[in-house]
Amino acid sequence: MQFFQGRLAKKILQSKLFIWSTVPILVLGILILTYFVSIKDFPVFPNSQNFEYKFYSDNSADSNTKIIRQLVTDSIIQLDYQIGNKTKDPYAGVNVGPKGTKSIDLGHYNQLIIKLKGDELNGIGITLVTQNILKVIKDKSLEILFYHIFKISPGVNTYRINTNKFQIPNWWGENNRIEDASTIEPDLKNLEAINVSGAFTNNNGKMQSIEIYSMAFSRNNKPLISIVIALEFVFILLIFLTLYTSGRIKDNKQIITINYKPIDNKNIETPKSDFIDFINKNFHNNQLTLEYISQETGVSPRKITVEIQTRFDCNLKTYINRLRMSESKRLLIETDLPIGEITYRVGFNNQTHFNRVFKAEMQISPSEYRGKHKK
Repeated sequence: MQFFQGRLAKKILQSKLFIWSTVPILVLGILILTYFVSIKDFPVFPNSQNFEYKFYSDNSADSNTKIIRQLVTDSIIQLDYQIGNKTKDPYAGVNVGPKGTKSIDLGHYNQLIIKLKGDELNGIGITLVTQNILKVIKDKSLEILFYHIFKISPGVNTYRINTNKFQIPNWWGENNRIEDASTIEPDLKNLEAINVSGAFTNNNGKMQSIEIYSMAFSRNNKPLISIVIALEFVFILLIFLTLYTSGRIKDNKQIITINYKPIDNKNIETPKSDFIDFINKNFHNNQLTLEYISQETGVSPRKITVEIQTRFDCNLKTYINRLRMSESKRLLIETDLPIGEITYRVGFNNQTHFNRVFKAEMQISPSEYRGKHKK
């Protein structure tokens, strides 16, 4: 038995049922992707209408980091500072927060894009401060800090950071008794602040500088695109396999049983009403047409056509060809008759047409079939 039938697969792919079943899935996927792709970047800088920009250092912790210069224009945020030596982890940085409100909803975004330059710096640390999305207990902070540090290259460069790279620092998780802090991701629906500072840098006594040229939240849609395509493929494959399995079961139920008898081109008397039996016994007659069958059996052409379609899910010509194919396969295997003689014995007028019909039905030629199956 042939495991995969190309003819059936092609029939399913071209069927209205398959097309109308898969089109809504494709349209839904396109609508989802269109929606998320159409989300525009949300600028954080420059955007003085929605954000305010401040500077901070460890001076508040009785250290001696000194801010040399701080500048905010429409095109740059600049911080020049000299690291102090009174604390183990000195710091200075830029704080960006929503203007006139405690938090801002950026829940549609999953990526931070920042264009900056660092002098005498090896890296940058960025902190996202959000409202505490956990069940708030008295002695827990009302905010959550998510931190990410990364190496920077010399000169002005643009860095894209997926928000799932930001993690709760160990010290913050321990202080607030947060278990499995590494599994918690930032809730950008309640973003309260963004802090940018230097990282990976030793205190060499030199002046250090952070220059930010732009900052924005955006959507990285590559993971979503992969998921949507994968899900659509799975659903469409399931639809195809369901229809294919149903078709195979239906084909198996439509097994045609032929009562073989010696073929001698003699018309066989048959009950007028049993036209199916008449066809089965006279399929080798190359003059076997709808009109001829109707005349010999007394059954109207319309009834013959409807009955064949209902019982065997095909038209009369296909049904007769199936009978002829079954007989030709038997003769190819059980006899040594030339293919040309088999052609005429089963009811075809020429061998070329017989070869074409046989190959369309079996996917191999008559000679290949004989070589494969004849013992």
